[in-house]
Amino acid sequence: MNARMHAAEAATTLPTAPPAGGSPSAASPSAASPSAPAESDGRTARWARHREQRRADLLDVARHLIHERGPDVTMEEIASASGTSKSIIYRYFSDKAHLQRALGLHILSAMQKRLTEEVRELASTAASAGERGVSPEDHLRAMISTYVDTAQRSPHVYAFVTRPSDGLNHFLDSATRLAAAALPAGHPAPGIWAAGAVGFVERAVDRWMRGEDDSRPSADDLSDHLVTWLMKGMR
Repeated sequence: MNARMHAAEAATTLPTAPPAGGSPSAASPSAASPSAPAESDGRTARWARHREQRRADLLDVARHLIHERGPDVTMEEIASASGTSKSIIYRYFSDKAHLQRALGLHILSAMQKRLTEEVRELASTAASAGERGVSPEDHLRAMISTYVDTAQRSPHVYAFVTRPSDGLNHFLDSATRLAAAALPAGHPAPGIWAAGAVGFVERAVDRWMRGEDDSRPSADDLSDHLVTWLMKGMR
């Protein structure tokens, strides 16, 4: 990956404008053709795709590095692992808090994709059994199980993303909107309930990850407990 990213870096120079008074367009019939704006739009689109891919590659390197070394990795270490310089990293992430926010959204996006697939499977199973849609309890269980499993599979990345910061607030706000959207129609104050539920789950999982209790439940048991407690608040 490093070689590919390094090679891509060499191709990031933006097209430069011709010197004032020395435009080649006067001698070039093609410059005055109607295709010129389209060509410019094409270059802009290719540049935007390149930046998006470059940013995704850097996030992937950062995630793997944090997973292996812990949440205290530096921007210099991320740059080195990416085969580039720190100044290039700062073109895409203004500081470590920005990286944290971006990585949190990246993880949340993966969680949402996985949740969508699980809910689709649940809906298919329910339809086969003649039931009407996915129950709120099953939907809630899928969300919590996905969250717990994500935290358990990469404790270092989880610790990095959930450090107190603007990035964490952004992550929790996004999770709250996801939870509110999963509530059944007519649920009273869905935004308030979802905010409370997300905060409750985040703090409970955080304590579980730190292993501060003598009796530490398994991941499945933790998910079952959280679902049971939250379902009581929906009745």
